[in-house]
Amino acid sequence: MKRVLLALALTIGFAATAVAQQKIGHIDVEELVAVMPETQTANAEIQKYQEQLEGDSQAMQEEYMTKMQNAQANVDTWTQLRLQKEQEELEAMGQRIMQFNQSAQQELQRKQMDLMLPIIEKAQEAINAVAKSNSFTYILDSSTGKAVVVFLENGEDIMPLVKAELGIQ
Repeated sequence: MKRVLLALALTIGFAATAVAQQKIGHIDVEELVAVMPETQTANAEIQKYQEQLEGDSQAMQEEYMTKMQNAQANVDTWTQLRLQKEQEELEAMGQRIMQFNQSAQQELQRKQMDLMLPIIEKAQEAINAVAKSNSFTYILDSSTGKAVVVFLENGEDIMPLVKAELGIQ
């Protein structure tokens, strides 16, 4: 019986020691990515691409409106066949504009992912390096939108360490 109690006490003691030896850190990954210089460059490129897509869409819509106004102005002088043909062309243009806008939205999202993924990977590599060099057992993401950390009292904020790793002031 004494051996069982001794074994149980030792197991509990080792478990408590193991938990006490764990070093936990946290970082707001969204904030880190936002302050990285690469993010500003990527955001500028994304903004420029978005403006190009919007310009293309606007030009298509203006062409559509011009064609519609022309058809409305000539409704009394054109033949029924011509009006029908113009209506078909307007419908086809409207469909092309809708398809373009959907494709543009998807393409913009793809561009954002292509530009941001290497930045996120670089941030993750820096976090990993800091975690290893400072013997952290866990690093939690304390970003507001992720809600990974709901209570934080004794963890260490590693943001300054990761910024130093990345060379960010």
